[in-house]
Formats: sequence, C-alpha cells, structure tokens
Amino acid sequence: MRAVVLERFGEPSALVAAEAPRPQRAAGELLVSVRACGVCGHDLLARRGALGTALPQVLGHEVAGEVLEGDEDGRFAPGDRVVLNQRMSCGKCAVCRSGATNRCVRGAGFYGDDLPGGYAEVIRAAPSNTVALPDALSFVQAAALPCGICTGLHALGRLGVQAGDTVLVTGAGGGVGLHAVALAHRTGARAIGVVRRAGKAAVVRDAGAETVIVNDDGDFSRAVRDAAGGGVDAVVECVGAPTLAGSLRALRAGGRVALVGNVDPEAVALHLGLVILKELELLGSSHATVAELSDAVGLVAAGEIAPHVSHTFPLADAAQAHALIERGEATGRVVLEV
Repeated sequence: MRAVVLERFGEPSALVAAEAPRPQRAAGELLVSVRACGVCGHDLLARRGALGTALPQVLGHEVAGEVLEGDEDGRFAPGDRVVLNQRMSCGKCAVCRSGATNRCVRGAGFYGDDLPGGYAEVIRAAPSNTVALPDALSFVQAAALPCGICTGLHALGRLGVQAGDTVLVTGAGGGVGLHAVALAHRTGARAIGVVRRAGKAAVVRDAGAETVIVNDDGDFSRAVRDAAGGGVDAVVECVGAPTLAGSLRALRAGGRVALVGNVDPEAVALHLGLVILKELELLGSSHATVAELSDAVGLVAAGEIAPHVSHTFPLADAAQAHALIERGEATGRVVLEV
C-alpha cells in the first residue's frame, strides 16, 4: 500500500513516500481504508525524535475512512464510514469498562507511536476505538475530530468548565487550541486566547474568544489578568513549557490548569510557592475517550461546532504539511487526503 514512512529523525524531508506492507487485522479487529488524516504537533515531535518513536514508523493519529474488513460480530461492516479514536484500546480491561479508554495500556496503543498510523492507505482498528460517521460530515472534517476537537473537549471536562467561567487557551491558533476556544464559548464561558502571531487573532476571535493576546515570549499573564478582571478560572494549556509559567500566574486563587500540549518536551521549573499559596490545581489531560469522540461527532453533525481545517495536502505531500505547520502558517488543523 501507499504510505509516508518516517525512516529517520530530522527535518520534514525525513518523511518519505513509499510502499509499505498492508496491515493484517487480528480476530475482532477491523481494517479501515484511510480517506483523511490530520497532522498534529505530536507528529512533528515524533518526526524530530523527541518522543522516542521506534523507526521506521507511519505517523498519524487522526483518522477518518471506510471499513474494508469488518469484525466477526458485525458491529462494523465493509463500506461503513467511520472515524477512529487516537488510541486503539482493548475495550475489555477495568479502565476501558470505566469509560477511560484514553488510559488503556492493554490495547494495541496510540497510532503513530505504538502501531502504524494514518499516513497510509490502510490502518488497523477495533470496534472499541471506532465511531460511525454520518454522511453529512466529510472525511476531511472528520479528521479534525479525534485530536483537534476531542482533546479540547476532554480538557474542558477535566477542568469542569461551566457557563460564566473565564478560560484561557494558550496556542489558541493551533488545531487543538482553536477548537478549545470554540468549545469553551459554546459552554457559555468567556474565552481568552493567546497566540504568537497577530495574523491568527481574527480567526481566534471568530471562534469565540472575547479577548486575544498576541505574545511570543510567555510574558502574557498581566494582560490576561487585566482582561479577566483579576484572573482566569481555568487554563487549557496547549503549548507547555514556553507558556506554563505565564498560565499559572494568570490564574485566580483556586484556579486550575489542564496540561494538554508539550511542544518542548523537557523538564520545566515549577513555582511551588505560587501553586501552594493560590491553591492551584494542575491536571494532566491525555487526548480523549471513545465516548467523547462520539459526542464530538454529534456536536459537529448538529452544527454546534465546526471543524476548522486551514489546509489540505495529498498524502504524498506530508512533508510539505509538516513544513507549513513549523513555519507557523497553519491556523486550526491541517489534513492529509488519502
């Protein structure tokens, strides 16, 4: 099958269009014909070698397509339109039974890290990480759901955001950040976005941000506190180390932050006094559950939130998609069409 293979770590040119073995499904699994796959900052980190990805590897964890081979129980049949959760969970362990499929360690794992991902014509799946896709949603739209929309949906749930809260979103022009702004606005919260480039501010406002702060050095907390009238209730931290200190200073006493992004996967200094005296809460937030993916499909189908895809590329041009994102020229999600 056609695929884009990461054969070495490095620049976007490390992604090579090649022929790769077609995956074989195990009992109870599905094979899915990939029609679209989102490109995420996680993919860029993996390509650079920052995540310890085993080589060679096929990246991509935001997959929409059609079932080629269904499971024996008939839950999904050839021709069904589907979107896949980022993690291929086992569906049977205590963690999965509790609904926290994003934490499963017994399944095949995370696409593009533990098993080959969606930069290819065919991918393995399981009923436990597969959600039916209505005809009203295009495959390109659907490819923005598993990570672009659902990561923010999960983070806002972890934070317990409610109407009337004020929510800060860092990296608000990115694929996760832009949709997190829209989701926060949908709940009735006041959204404040931080972006590095002024050219992204208008799109973030259109997504529902009441205030957009342009800042590229992490020193944005005073501007956020001024806009929020003293401090924000919650932060969706989509960047990580470069912005975390500013996010913590922007919180009101008793505020909480969901750690979502990790663009610079190094150890960070934590101001313990600030966390202790203001009784701040730091919450890890890891992608999303299958139930949240199903919820996201319903929200998009109902027109309550719209996927924002700024660029599409043919599969063979995955390297160009990575380069575009690294140059900071993408707003929202970038999608490969297969």
